[in-house]
Amino acid sequence: MIAEKKYYPQLDAIRGISFLVIFMYHSFKPSGGSDFFDKFLLYIYNNLPLSIDVFFILSAFLLTLLGMNEFDKTGKFSFKKYFIRRALRIWPLYFLLMFFSFVILQAAQKYTGQQITLPPAEFYLFFVSNFYFPDHVFFLRILWTLSVEEQFYFFWGISLWLFQKHLKIVILIFTLISLTFVIVQTAKGIGIYFHTLTYIIDMMAGAYAAYSIKKNNGIISGMKKITGYKAISFYISFPVLFIVFFFIDRTVTGVFTFLVSEALRFIFIMYCGLMIIHQMVIDKPVINLSNKKFLIYTGKISYGLYCLHGFVISFGILFFRNINFHLPVVLNGGLLLGITFLLASVSYFFFEKPFLQLKDRFYRS
Repeated sequence: MIAEKKYYPQLDAIRGISFLVIFMYHSFKPSGGSDFFDKFLLYIYNNLPLSIDVFFILSAFLLTLLGMNEFDKTGKFSFKKYFIRRALRIWPLYFLLMFFSFVILQAAQKYTGQQITLPPAEFYLFFVSNFYFPDHVFFLRILWTLSVEEQFYFFWGISLWLFQKHLKIVILIFTLISLTFVIVQTAKGIGIYFHTLTYIIDMMAGAYAAYSIKKNNGIISGMKKITGYKAISFYISFPVLFIVFFFIDRTVTGVFTFLVSEALRFIFIMYCGLMIIHQMVIDKPVINLSNKKFLIYTGKISYGLYCLHGFVISFGILFFRNINFHLPVVLNGGLLLGITFLLASVSYFFFEKPFLQLKDRFYRS
């Protein structure tokens, strides 16, 4: 059964696409303009961060599926082993980067005279950087998502440990809390972009997708029927809705702009959850991501890509500026992307992989 597997290449492909979109968002920005095409291009650019939601959905999907598999096989779920597995995946590279940022770079400032706006280290060391709002260096600021994930890992691990038999109810409760928080805070005009509760709904979409596959419920039966022209319609449905929302966005003002934006995000989250299910339950989907080698490889090393791309962009731009090296924007972005892939590949095979291999010792048999 597909639910019993530990590795799903199609999910790595989705993760790979998400990273490439995020890199594009951080590397390029439309120049702007007043005509229709320029405004639509800017609307697309402003919504590229939806790829962050995909990372959250995928993480929750895999953790929930593996957690339910463990409970089915052994009758128990080990929070301790779960937490160790998460630490082995996230902590080695993360804390290496923290050492580089708060020790090496801080010391280097004294000798180079180059000032770097570093935040208080404790916000990053204790994974609460998403609650630190003053502006600081780009290569650290983008790691706020890891704080959100670590906070989620803790509470979701407890849920998988204590409430495994009532997971559907837990998912519903968390979803309602997140949905209420987003709607109320958005209506008040309060910024919630970095808040953990904003993204709990993402995680619950991933968790419920895993729950559905494990329980083989009605959603799975329905998704299995989406083949041929129905599948084509399904995959183009969100792009069509995206265009519709672009026109809606042009007609609303004030707080309604933010509410429309959140509505689009909610639809995207549901769409992603269903797309993940479709990729999992259909042997040969219309868009078959399980055989896209480049995207799969990108997804496999995506943690390193994500953690390192901010450093590459920041220091790459600084280095090019100092040596008076100029390239067209697209070529410059491509060069920085290539460097990021090189560093992430080295990190994955020579630094992260030994820790990943240790994870197998902490699975229940």
